[in-house]
Amino acid sequence: MPKKSEKSPKSRSTNDKKGNKDNSELIETVEKEMVVNIVETPDALNNDNNNKKAESKPPDKVSDSNTGGVEEGGGSGAPTPAATPTPQPVVVTPPQVLDTIKTSELKDLLECPVCLRVPRSSPIYQCARGHVVCKDCKPNVNTCPQCRDVLGNIRSLVSEKVLEKLPTPCKYSDSGCEVELMRSELPSHEKECQYRSVNCVDLACQQSVSLCKLLNHIDNDHETEDFVRVEGGEYSSHFIVNEEDFNKDIMWISDQLHFDQKYFYRECCRSNKGLWYIWVYQLEPGTSGQDYTCEISVLSADHEEMLTCKSRPLSLDYTKEKVAESGRGLVFTDSTARLFWQDNKVRYSVKIKRKN
Repeated sequence: MPKKSEKSPKSRSTNDKKGNKDNSELIETVEKEMVVNIVETPDALNNDNNNKKAESKPPDKVSDSNTGGVEEGGGSGAPTPAATPTPQPVVVTPPQVLDTIKTSELKDLLECPVCLRVPRSSPIYQCARGHVVCKDCKPNVNTCPQCRDVLGNIRSLVSEKVLEKLPTPCKYSDSGCEVELMRSELPSHEKECQYRSVNCVDLACQQSVSLCKLLNHIDNDHETEDFVRVEGGEYSSHFIVNEEDFNKDIMWISDQLHFDQKYFYRECCRSNKGLWYIWVYQLEPGTSGQDYTCEISVLSADHEEMLTCKSRPLSLDYTKEKVAESGRGLVFTDSTARLFWQDNKVRYSVKIKRKN
């Protein structure tokens, strides 16, 4: 009978050897894998970091179409070098241009300290210190009103040159005109300015009135019987003439004819030289005075004899004396007046017509 005690230790030793061998191989394998992992860990870590950076980095900008559309750092070929930026021109902002001097400031410099107005024309005088005085005030002062130096006849040529470059207010600005023009344009305006002063159409009235206020003057400052008011462009009547009137400087009441929405005034007077004048004014003639004609006649009682004059209405700028000098309107002598004088009357007619 075999001894069991001898076999048991042998078989255990064999198994132990085999188990030890397997364990050694397992340990070797594990150690190799550990070495591999340790060797590969730095690269793996670098790759992980690169992947994280790639995820967090914004996408590369696509280059301009002229560069071929290759993305920076992309493509299979060699990386495209970064284009050298084109130098941009430096824009230098010029200093701000100063505003020109205001007209009002220049006028303040030229203002006369006496009348407190800007001179309308040359000459302009100055004292030794340069203070100016206009030509209208110069005869009334001997010393400079600002520094009290003696005011001689020194002209301020600079002021005169500046004045030529400035617009000048209309001379009727005190009456309400607000127009300002260069000196070359001003005379034509002032000739027809609605604020210009004219004599009243009542020849016995000595008052000068702004043209635009003449109707108010007639309505408010005159009696109703001062005018004969007529609607229409034709009117016939007579002047009362006594024998003593042939020796007087005399005037007759005016007729006011309202025609074509305009006002016309028939005037009549006799001078002490024995001349008779009959004419027609137009209120606001200006250029419209060329659009009308007036026919003035004196006639006998039986209308068989007549003396007629056809002319344009006159501007209110014509005074009675200026009308006499110009010869405008119907003009005749005492001798002619006596031919038409009957029953202490000289008969007349007026016809206003618009030109076609």
